[in-house]
Amino acid sequence: MNALSEAVSQTHFSPLDWAIVLVYLLGSLAIGWIGRKYIRNMTDYIGAGRTIGSRLGIATMTGTELGLITVMYSSQKGFTGGFAAFHIAVLSGIVALFVGLTGFIVARLREMKVLTIPEFYQRRFGKRARVLGGIMLVFGGVLNMGLFLKVGAKFIVGVTGLSSQGWALTAIMIFLLVLVLVYTVMGGMVSVVVTDYVQFVVLSIGLLLTTALAVSSLGWNNIIEVWQTERGPAGFDPLAEGSGFGPTYVVWMLFLGLVNCAIWPTAIARALIMKDTKAVKTQFRWSSLSFTIRFIIPYFWGIAAFAYIMTQAPDLKEAFFPAEGDGADNLFAMPIFLGRLLPVVILGLVTAAMIAAF
Repeated sequence: MNALSEAVSQTHFSPLDWAIVLVYLLGSLAIGWIGRKYIRNMTDYIGAGRTIGSRLGIATMTGTELGLITVMYSSQKGFTGGFAAFHIAVLSGIVALFVGLTGFIVARLREMKVLTIPEFYQRRFGKRARVLGGIMLVFGGVLNMGLFLKVGAKFIVGVTGLSSQGWALTAIMIFLLVLVLVYTVMGGMVSVVVTDYVQFVVLSIGLLLTTALAVSSLGWNNIIEVWQTERGPAGFDPLAEGSGFGPTYVVWMLFLGLVNCAIWPTAIARALIMKDTKAVKTQFRWSSLSFTIRFIIPYFWGIAAFAYIMTQAPDLKEAFFPAEGDGADNLFAMPIFLGRLLPVVILGLVTAAMIAAF
């Protein structure tokens, strides 16, 4: 832990970056406040009036699917699995395209004009099923959000250098929860869609800049050579021995990708706010690209973080891969890498976008 704290303290995060983050977060609260005037009934609050067109629908789908926990766990998967992890991104894009072409589940739900999945339960099975389904979704959502909070806070303390402060993780978790509750409760789905769109724009710029800087700093050939040396075929082929994946894992990822597109509440919520079924299908067809990219780029960040640690950061190599005992939590690898890679201002912009992605 001492080695990790020392490593994190070398971040480039500056007071100017904190200012950028603060302005961004205040903007999120302002969106929630402004969104209040567009709320007239429950359809507006839950479904943004069901008036969202294809372009905004694609942006909000991308914004919500490229969440901070996705970035964190995907970068961790890239850090441990290498280029072999890319198969998950490809499968995710394929199943999203399938849903977009066929309208599997989502188009029918939109035709029924339900606002939530439990509402469908009531129409199909009765009120008791709706209540039970709602309770199950709330319970699962609360457990899920607890995980989101901790992982999101780990990113922030890792990239800003606050991990050496014992109070930081808990305090940031509380702050993130309050922030999301305030702007969501005030503006409902209207404020969520708008913040998704802003996040889509800012995060897209941040993702491209960060990836370009990683390749420029480390060198593409060097990254490949590090993985060939350290992991061999297992770093590139998910079916190779020692890759940590295998045929069963690949099939499971195909099934899980279909669940994420057609059943997962965050994706369904974006489908149900579209103006018609044609817009829903268009949304998923084009979102198949973002479903792929949301994994590939964070995977690459983890891959680049591994190459950086193995070749340019002996202190981090000692922290994550000590000669004896367990290494530091590898969830911190990507945030620490970004904290050292990105220059001032860009680091603040990417951090603000990641917090918004939370």
